[in-house]
Amino acid sequence: MTVVAVCQGAGTSAATTTAVLLAATLPRPHPAFVVECDPSGGDLAAWAQLPSAPGWATAVAGADRSWSAVVDSSQALPSGLRVVTCPARPSQARTAVIESAAGFAGLLARMDDVVAVADCGRVELEPPAWTRSAQLTLLILRQATVSAQATVARADRTIEALEVLRSACAQVGVVLIGGSPYPTKEVASALGVELFGVLPEDTGGAGLVCGGWTLGKRAARSPLAKAAALLGQRIVETIYGREGSTERRLVAGVPS
Repeated sequence: MTVVAVCQGAGTSAATTTAVLLAATLPRPHPAFVVECDPSGGDLAAWAQLPSAPGWATAVAGADRSWSAVVDSSQALPSGLRVVTCPARPSQARTAVIESAAGFAGLLARMDDVVAVADCGRVELEPPAWTRSAQLTLLILRQATVSAQATVARADRTIEALEVLRSACAQVGVVLIGGSPYPTKEVASALGVELFGVLPEDTGGAGLVCGGWTLGKRAARSPLAKAAALLGQRIVETIYGREGSTERRLVAGVPS
C-alpha cells in the first residue's frame, strides 16, 4: 500500500504545500507523484499555470481504471514532479474526488513501486475519501503566528480531526509546522501523541518549492527542504520498513 494522505484540521493551511514538498523530496529510489484530492477544489493547476485538463475530471470520465489512466491524466510541474490535478470549483471537485477514490485509490494502494502523495485538504466530520485507502495519513498542524491562543484553538481542532481519522485510517501521524509559540514537546503533550515529524516555518523555502515550482540548489538548501527530506525518510521506512527503504523501485511514467 503506497498512498500517503496529507490533510489538515480546521484553521490550518499547508496541506498542498506539504504534499508537493514531500513528494519532491522523497528518497530517490521511490518515485512519487501528487494527486489532488481536496473536495473543496484544487490549487495546483492555477498555481503552476497548468491547463485544467488532463486531471481527475478526465480520468473519471473514461472507462479505464488502470495505472496507465493515472499516468495519462497527470501533468508535469516545471520541476518534473508529476501531479494529477483536481478541478478548482468545489461542485466539480467533490464529484471528481469521490469518483477517483472509488476508481483509483484502491489500485494505487496495492502498488508497492510508487508513492502517491494525496492532498486531501481539510478534515471535516468524515475522513476524507482518499484517507480510507492510505497506508499512512499525515495530519498537519501549523502553529499560529498571530497569537498563542490561536495555536491552542488549532490544536483543539487537530484533536477532533485525529479522532475522525482514527476511525477509518490504517496509520495516522501528526506533522507540526513551526517551533513557536509553543515548544514541540509541549504541543505533542497537548495532543497526546508522539509527533511523526516537524517542519520549520520557512516562508522562503516554501516559496522556492511551491512558488517557483522548482527544487534546485537554493530550495534543496532551505531548512524546510532539509527537514522534509528527513520526514520523507521516515515515511518510506514506515511504509516499506528499513530494508525496503533502500530498495530501488521504478515505474514507467513517473520520474525517479
